[in-house]
Amino acid sequence: MKSPYKLSQELSVTPQAVYKKIKQLNNELNVHIKKEKGKILLDEEAERILRNSFSEVQQSVQQPVDEQLINQSGEFNNQFNSEIEFLREQNKNLQEQNKSLQEELNTERNHSRDVTNKLIELTSNSQELTRNSQLLLNQEQQKNTLLLSDERLEENKKSLWQRLFKKKNKS
Repeated sequence: MKSPYKLSQELSVTPQAVYKKIKQLNNELNVHIKKEKGKILLDEEAERILRNSFSEVQQSVQQPVDEQLINQSGEFNNQFNSEIEFLREQNKNLQEQNKSLQEELNTERNHSRDVTNKLIELTSNSQELTRNSQLLLNQEQQKNTLLLSDERLEENKKSLWQRLFKKKNKS
């Protein structure tokens, strides 16, 4: 099985010419052509029929070589121009897609900056709260220490008064 493209290379004709012949000889070739995955494949009989058809055409036409080249270059230019147009269209679509993705990226970056700024603010607030908490805890510890020392002083004072009082009672 051979593709029309390979046959066109062997016959030194354009693929379009082979496809055109296939279309012209559809009734003869219909049984000898298979389509697989959207591609046309020719069996040996189809290849033989197409080779004969092209040899008859080449013999009957008898075009000068320059004229053949002009026709082939014209076909090539048409194919080339259609491919260029296709590529331009693809390029345009890709540019639009790129622009859309850039806008999306900028939106995501702005969102990321906002979230980062909020995190920085929350971290700063958290540090401030921790600092205040430590200060309050320190003050509370100092207050407790002072209360304890006051209680001890009070006990010492009572003890001293009690001693004195006891001594007066004894005498």
